[in-house]
Amino acid sequence: MSIATSTLWEKQRAPRRHVEDDLQRACCAFLTAALPADAVFYSVPNGGLRSKKVAARMSGLGLRPGIPDLAIVFRGRAMFVELKTAKGIMSAAQREMARRLNYAGASVMLCRSVPELEAQLREACVPLKASVAA
Repeated sequence: MSIATSTLWEKQRAPRRHVEDDLQRACCAFLTAALPADAVFYSVPNGGLRSKKVAARMSGLGLRPGIPDLAIVFRGRAMFVELKTAKGIMSAAQREMARRLNYAGASVMLCRSVPELEAQLREACVPLKASVAA
């Protein structure tokens, strides 16, 4: 006869999934390989849970709600990429920031996959050095 421990009766929490993080890693790997030498990209660490104290400090340092996940600068053009999962939707702050960036002359792309990122960059006439494997 086996003895059941209390942990067997506790509700088990599903492991946390980081699907959007995985998408961002894949997009960064693609951009590293595909962007021309005169282009630069970087991520904006805007997400994640923060205490009120850290959030206030980051806000004072210029972090703004709704900034897209990735920024690309190519030949004087600023392009921003908001990454979302297949079911993800942009928040009100993200929609407002995209509107403001467009008004300031930047392009904002919403991408849900690496092939979609590639297609939008090609549409923006960025001469990519690599392509997503089919």
